[in-house]
Amino acid sequence: MNSMTKMPPPGAANEQGFGEIRLANVSKKFGNTYAVENINLTIPHGSYCCLLGPSGCGKTTILRMIAGHETPTAGEIWIGDQMVVGKPPVERGTAMMFQSYALFPHLTVLDNVAFYLKMRSVGKEERRKRAAEMLERVQLDHLKDRMPAQLSGGQQQRVALARSLITNPRVLLLDEPLSALDEFLRLRMRGELKSLQNELGITFVHVTHTQPEAIALADMVVVMDTGRIDQADTANVIFDKPKTPYVARFMGGQNVMTGAVESAGNVIRLKTADGAVVEALAGGATPVKGTPMSVSVRRDHIDLKKSSGGTTGAVNSVGGVVETTEYQGSYVKVTMKTGSGLFVANVSDRAYFAEAVDTGDAVVASWKTEDVHILSKADSGGAADPYQEEGGH
Repeated sequence: MNSMTKMPPPGAANEQGFGEIRLANVSKKFGNTYAVENINLTIPHGSYCCLLGPSGCGKTTILRMIAGHETPTAGEIWIGDQMVVGKPPVERGTAMMFQSYALFPHLTVLDNVAFYLKMRSVGKEERRKRAAEMLERVQLDHLKDRMPAQLSGGQQQRVALARSLITNPRVLLLDEPLSALDEFLRLRMRGELKSLQNELGITFVHVTHTQPEAIALADMVVVMDTGRIDQADTANVIFDKPKTPYVARFMGGQNVMTGAVESAGNVIRLKTADGAVVEALAGGATPVKGTPMSVSVRRDHIDLKKSSGGTTGAVNSVGGVVETTEYQGSYVKVTMKTGSGLFVANVSDRAYFAEAVDTGDAVVASWKTEDVHILSKADSGGAADPYQEEGGH
């Protein structure tokens, strides 16, 4: 959690955990198909939570059930001490910011922001005053008389954000809020969203399919796969210590290797299908000899050298041929073809240009035993392709 003191909206200061969200055994079916199945999740009050996963994994369905736009087939949803299943959106203390922003083209910026207060029968003078204050908070008070069509994409997003916050919600729900922006604006708005959440101290739940976005913003990342939660933890734990091969691959920063356990003790040794020998510190794991085990190694912990080709025979190393190189500024992403698939090394720019490699070069990748992370379950299919392209933008 961020160490900054976060202040709740007016009138909520004495409500303990007023923005905590708790899903208990929540399922949602459309016809005979589960969009989400038996979800159990607690999002702490005042946190920035990102629901992360590919299209169709159920993350937006969860957001809509919290908002009250979908009703669970089974289970309970709590916001603070209130069980909200069956309650209309207006009684939940939530506000939702849609991907399209949904601004009214015929209303000024000020009237767009004041709209929800008008729907709640707040007087014209009061709602315009509060709307002006909210526009000042998002640094758009100088544009209050413009129409939405006269605004840039980033300005439209901030208007939509101000409109969502005008009712002092306990929880702000954001459905892919940055996907319509170009790269420069996306990075800028990421910072503004986080800064605003720190200032307001309310719970943000943000749906995204973009891994860097989730890591940059979230106190809590929830990685989803086909209607279930694979892992929920802080961003650094999700990235550095994934629990499953799916999370390791989906987050994009890890190579996954699977093999049969050859020996176990303080150091566990396994051998992959293509003959690579991998050692990892046990850290409490007690696998049975002969059973499959999957491990991961971060791409930026890989040392890459040219070789004469063939298998290396060395522990914690794998040989292959360079398939592609991609310059990323501070590092070069080198993808190599191995006996079991693709393997990726993110080589610092200084190290790469000291001994550059090119497509077709024979190389060997190596890593330290302490950099091998044991996953909680093995790939069901054995030694699967360890490569997962980074998603998102």
